[in-house]
Amino acid sequence: MLVEEYKKQLSEKSCNIESELMDEIGMINEDDLIDIVFTDNDLLKAIEKLKENSGPGPDEIPALFLINTNKEIIKPLCLILRKSIDRGEIPDIYKMAHITPIHKGGNKSKFKPDSYRPVSLTSHIMKMYERIIAKNIIVHLTRNQLFNKNQHGFIPGKSTQSQLLMYYKDIYESLQEGKRIDTVFLDFARAFDKVDHEILMQKIIKHKIKGKLAIWLKEFLNERKFKVLANGTISDEEDVTSGVPQGTVLAAILFLIMISDIDEKVKESIV
Repeated sequence: MLVEEYKKQLSEKSCNIESELMDEIGMINEDDLIDIVFTDNDLLKAIEKLKENSGPGPDEIPALFLINTNKEIIKPLCLILRKSIDRGEIPDIYKMAHITPIHKGGNKSKFKPDSYRPVSLTSHIMKMYERIIAKNIIVHLTRNQLFNKNQHGFIPGKSTQSQLLMYYKDIYESLQEGKRIDTVFLDFARAFDKVDHEILMQKIIKHKIKGKLAIWLKEFLNERKFKVLANGTISDEEDVTSGVPQGTVLAAILFLIMISDIDEKVKESIV
């Protein structure tokens, strides 16, 4: 039941426009981000962000092992990431997620699948790699002013507080000018789960991310799998046909890229 519930939250796999995407990925301009440069120290900093009590992901490597052996394993970990980006390949185990259902609490029935919140656990090694790549993407988007100026979530230097301050400022200025004010709040249902991979890749390219890095991101999204762990049992693996992967570091920045043009067609209003 839980597996079917989580499969329902995904969209169908989009039509394949592989050749068109690959052509665009190869059209490199001077200000495109096509690769990343990283050092042993970058990876050591990523290891420092791991939580000691975090359980192992599908690769069965606990965070504590990586923390305690960081000096010994740093060279091979760097080599694996470099080869992964250069070849545009990611091991299948790094694209697997283990989902544990957590009851939402309250009066919700324990016998209904939608009463449980899926918590996704992925490889700690992959999370370290994602932190390095996410950092480079954020620097690139910031330097080239590619973030939507009205976006406050997941952006360095901004927060829900900065969004509220801007909102109150807009209200105050509108009242001062004698304008009518109407506010509409919208919420995405299953926002992260419904992202179409082909559309996301088109927007990644639009944000001047191409070459090796774009190919790596395409591989990161492609052919992901999940298993559900509940009551001491584990399900068969299922395909992830859509979405920015839950439980990953890159999910938030990829979602921002996906919705960056959300207010493009909104006229004569403040978004």
